[in-house]
Amino acid sequence: MEISIIIDLFLLLAAAFYLLVHFGLIAGLKRLNDSINYEHPFVSIIVAARNEEKNICQLLQCLSNQTYSHYEVIIINDRSTDKTAQLVADFEKNCSNITHIDIKSLQNDMPAKKNALRAGIEISKGEILCFTDADCFPTTKWVEELVKSFEPDVGLVAGYSPYQIPNSQTSKAGFFNKLLSKFISYEEFRAAIWAAGSIGWNIGWLCTGRNLAYRRKVYDEVNGFEKIKMSISGDDDLFLQLVRRQTVWKINYVKTRESFVLTVPPMSFWSFVEQRKRHFSAAKFFTLPMMFFFFCYHFSNLLLLVSPFLFLMNILTLPITIAVFLAKLLSDIVLFKYSSRTFEASNFHHSFILMEALYILYNSLIGPLGFFRKFAWKQS
Repeated sequence: MEISIIIDLFLLLAAAFYLLVHFGLIAGLKRLNDSINYEHPFVSIIVAARNEEKNICQLLQCLSNQTYSHYEVIIINDRSTDKTAQLVADFEKNCSNITHIDIKSLQNDMPAKKNALRAGIEISKGEILCFTDADCFPTTKWVEELVKSFEPDVGLVAGYSPYQIPNSQTSKAGFFNKLLSKFISYEEFRAAIWAAGSIGWNIGWLCTGRNLAYRRKVYDEVNGFEKIKMSISGDDDLFLQLVRRQTVWKINYVKTRESFVLTVPPMSFWSFVEQRKRHFSAAKFFTLPMMFFFFCYHFSNLLLLVSPFLFLMNILTLPITIAVFLAKLLSDIVLFKYSSRTFEASNFHHSFILMEALYILYNSLIGPLGFFRKFAWKQS
């Protein structure tokens, strides 16, 4: 068999796999149903904060204004060197359901953020544990919407956390920074598609710790973070996968707009790269089949994007080039259209093609850094 025929067949196989994944994600999104839980359990909102004096007051204001009435807020001040501890203490004086603890040093082999979260969980009283980050801004109905999704057999609920680009930052930014801000938002949107689509199939691969909740029973059943302490990251993705593999609890995804948790984007390209390296690092501890699946998807995506260049280099035939490139383009559009309705994300329509091309480069160039480069949480 000629090498050109083998390459053509390989590209067709990549296109078929890519189509199957996209339509599988769409089907998973369609399988998500709005849940209604009539119970009213006590909830503990737990936030690890390190040097967050710029954001902590706005977060505390959001958390103190929740429509859900039966909850507490625990802020873990993790060795901050700025005014974070003082700001939390001042806010605590006027809100009886807000408390904080201070971590002075790391005394065990648990990574910094997991260590902080564990300390908060240990003193919490809630049947449901809700998590977000110190630079996030939940809606007033955030807790209420999460609790609704905890049907009796549901142990963990994940949600969407889009980036909110401040108008002042956008108006003053140059072309590159505006493009970066747009892409950061798009990449998070893409991550939400993966999270929600897989959870719709009761698989559960990914989630974000900025919008996450689970039962205390679940935390105790998997022995907390002990089995995933080898990763500096992963208090979200790896924990979700642990729950899926080692318990019988179901996992749910809440997609109502009231459940969204807005967050501040990284302020520069390099801070974005450092953040994403940390996120990607958890993938080192995914199962081998999962790692192989994601490699095949992103490699197929890259191949299909460059198929016109392969044709110009006389590597692909014209009919195959047209077929595989159109397969990619059409499946991208269908997935994007359906997902944008699901998450009410209409701000990418005019730049979708460019964002998708950048998404491929991002996964090809930045993604591998998480496997090889070292980093720390909040400069721990």
